[in-house]
Amino acid sequence: MTDRPPLEHRDRSDPADDQLRSRLRELRPGASAIDALGARVLVQWSEQHHHAGRTTLHLGGTMGTAEFGLGRSHRRLRASLASGLVVCAIVAAVMWAQRPDPTLDELIQADVLSQMAIGEM
Repeated sequence: MTDRPPLEHRDRSDPADDQLRSRLRELRPGASAIDALGARVLVQWSEQHHHAGRTTLHLGGTMGTAEFGLGRSHRRLRASLASGLVVCAIVAAVMWAQRPDPTLDELIQADVLSQMAIGEM
């Protein structure tokens, strides 16, 4: 258990709290500084992710536009297609290696088996 009183019984008019609140309000940047920071972040992001295939999304408000590059998704798509082709090639090679022997199929037919049973082959 704690020795602090419950929240309902605390004095909310503490002068130290009021001073702290006023100092925190003074430290808050203005709206223009926030907008400038947002614009710089978007410019840096678009420079790092500059690709031929990109879409532009307009954000309502003061942030402007954001460009979303498709570079990483193209790399993932290419990697998944390449791995899919490798898997298909492996499956095809296994199926080809396990194909039935035509001479064995011919020997298993009913008329050949009957001739072998009576001793003609």
